[in-house]
Amino acid sequence: MRASNGVHHISGAERIVSADNISITVQELIVRARKTLVAPEHIEVKIDAIGALQVRLLTSLDIVTLNAPDKRTGRAVASHVLGQCGVSRKSIEEAIHLLSNGAASSGGSMRGAIIMDAQSAERLETDQDRGVRASRFDWSEDAFTSINQKLSDIGLTHFRTREALALATKVAHAPGIIGELCWSDDPDYTAGYVASLKTGYVRISVLKDRDIPRGGRVFFVDRTKLDMDALVHYLQNEPVLITDTGNCRLEREP
Repeated sequence: MRASNGVHHISGAERIVSADNISITVQELIVRARKTLVAPEHIEVKIDAIGALQVRLLTSLDIVTLNAPDKRTGRAVASHVLGQCGVSRKSIEEAIHLLSNGAASSGGSMRGAIIMDAQSAERLETDQDRGVRASRFDWSEDAFTSINQKLSDIGLTHFRTREALALATKVAHAPGIIGELCWSDDPDYTAGYVASLKTGYVRISVLKDRDIPRGGRVFFVDRTKLDMDALVHYLQNEPVLITDTGNCRLEREP
């Protein structure tokens, strides 16, 4: 589902469901699209059959949440964690700059993610206005129940965390990717995360100031191991179902 107002993206979501649940799921997505601060002018729901594609089963990344007092502290923590993933200082600074100032040529946020060389900071995505979207991922029913309880136990009840964790889990297993940086372009949502197979999902409470409508995602890649066609195919086309959950813990201060 994608909801927009003019050229501005407002809301998006997706599910992997059985054919019997398509109708009710479509209704749920439309209701969600309309529950936004800005009323959408256009809501599009697209339905694709997975068909014969093999569904990859994954366990969600472990999650730790850090309560940063301000943007400067949060970004310092994010930079440290990305360094642990093998991302260079140059690439970290460029990624933060792009997400802060608008990565698209228009100066706004991109619908998809930036793909960035983890050492040189070179942008590798073909379309630098749209980026590359990670699609076709969801939780199994049992994992959905489990992760909701685990997140609630550490005070995380917003659906954004659950959905971002699912996306980050798929991305972390992508060929060539060594880390991800993300924060929302929602003006009222200041949290973001760094994620990788090495560090898990590190949620940071403040990565931007409130009332700032810019954000997005950067996928950092190891250029020596990168097959761009294989990476894009995995991110956009290969279905992933998360059937088990990792550990969740709360750290009060970074």
